[in-house]
Amino acid sequence: MMEVEMACDKTDKTEQLIDMLEKQEIEATIAMSAQLYAELFAAYLYRNELSKARYLWGRIPISVKNGNVELNRMWQIFTQLYDNDMNAFFKTINFEWSTNVAKLMSQLKDKVHGETIELVALAYSSIFEDCLCTMLNETPESLKGLCETLGWEIQSGSFPRLIIPKRKIVEKVDTATAEDQLEKLTDFVSFLEN
Repeated sequence: MMEVEMACDKTDKTEQLIDMLEKQEIEATIAMSAQLYAELFAAYLYRNELSKARYLWGRIPISVKNGNVELNRMWQIFTQLYDNDMNAFFKTINFEWSTNVAKLMSQLKDKVHGETIELVALAYSSIFEDCLCTMLNETPESLKGLCETLGWEIQSGSFPRLIIPKRKIVEKVDTATAEDQLEKLTDFVSFLEN
């Protein structure tokens, strides 16, 4: 429950940051600084608003893009997220970010890492250690610790060993079927008519 509240809080703060930066961009009489564009680009990446990030990239003046290593690195991250190239993403995001975007980029890395692990748990009944190391850009030693934390089974043997992901147990929410909803609606309409 606390994780959900923290995630909502991060989302709210990111939404507020996006609103503020978009307003600054609209009201600016001259081009914004590379720092403000980088913050907005990072916020879009964190929110997984790739279409907005692409359009922002198109709006950034070439004079601001040229020579700005950080913005160009973010563009690489955008293309890797767009192409679903997680290995390249995890390599590219390991970068010395400026203080104004470092926190967002760290949160983006953690978020994508967690989402990738969840997808592996859902999609694979087993996966070889080297494939997962490549996918998450992890060393075999750090992957072993991660698997132990997640409760995933690592079969004994030599590298690459087989990893058996443990799926999270998801509680099914009892939802009414379409027929039940239609019956309730019919009962309600007939009550109103009578």
